[in-house]
Amino acid sequence: MNAARRGSRLKLPAIVASASILLAGFSQADPFPLWAFPASNMPISSGQSGGAAPQRLGLPGTNRTFSREALRDRYAAPDWFPDRHPPAPVVVLTGREGAVAACGYCHLPDGLGRPENASLSGLPADYIRRQVAAFRAGTRTSAASDYVPSVLMAQVAANATDEEVAAAANYFAAIPARAHVHVVETNRITGSEAKGFLLREIAGVGEPLGDRIVEGPRDFERFERRDPRLFYVAYVPFGSVRRGAKLARTGGAGLTVACNTCHAEGLRGGAGATGPPLAGRSPSYIFRQLYGFSTGARGGGASLPMRAVVARLTQNDMIALAAYAGSLKP
Repeated sequence: MNAARRGSRLKLPAIVASASILLAGFSQADPFPLWAFPASNMPISSGQSGGAAPQRLGLPGTNRTFSREALRDRYAAPDWFPDRHPPAPVVVLTGREGAVAACGYCHLPDGLGRPENASLSGLPADYIRRQVAAFRAGTRTSAASDYVPSVLMAQVAANATDEEVAAAANYFAAIPARAHVHVVETNRITGSEAKGFLLREIAGVGEPLGDRIVEGPRDFERFERRDPRLFYVAYVPFGSVRRGAKLARTGGAGLTVACNTCHAEGLRGGAGATGPPLAGRSPSYIFRQLYGFSTGARGGGASLPMRAVVARLTQNDMIALAAYAGSLKP
């Protein structure tokens, strides 16, 4: 029996049973990956000065406009293309003023998300509910405790009602997933900048990519306007996709467990899968989750199988797996 078949036949109880053995040998040898948790250096708007009317901003392909201030209102998700998604519940578009930010503000009205947060479209509704519950209980946090997107998610989870969570989960689960990232292997980029919770490529004299993922939009202004049609480019180290594919399909000769054991063939999840679909999702987001499992930031009993999976992986292994998953079609 080859390694791929052995991995595909390894059941969840076997993964859980091996967790204590693998975790016992785990050591956090690599330095903390600051590149994966970029801060925002965007100025906070102080409002319109001089009594002038707010400037209205638009996007190609729609006659809708929003002011810059409106685009920063977490209780009113800018819905540029309402005809591109089903009718959304209140919690997705407006939330509850002062208590629950609109889900669609961070994750976008169609649930596609951005590299700094999760893509929710196409995730099982029960999985979404369980993740919100983990944030509420404090068993799911960020490996960087001050990473703002995770802090905001914890605030939403703490204040949302079960009815609001269920409405959002059912809504996003019914929208088919689609990829909006292009994975590019390279050893060198023109330059990089941490901005808006992204580590993105910018023009420059050139620099080594090193052991990191640099993922961002070509057009940062469209990113700031929360354009749901935006595509992202994720630069990953040369050879990452092939290496990640081998780890995901075979477990790397005992280094870990084949990912399709829980996430199904092609990492697309679906009926019978115990793990969520990963194909086509943001590589930098996937890396943060793998790293969070390894540090215990994503804790609780439900995380035990994944903690066993990542226990012996290096950060380079996690980058490779994230690059491979991001390169796949949902």
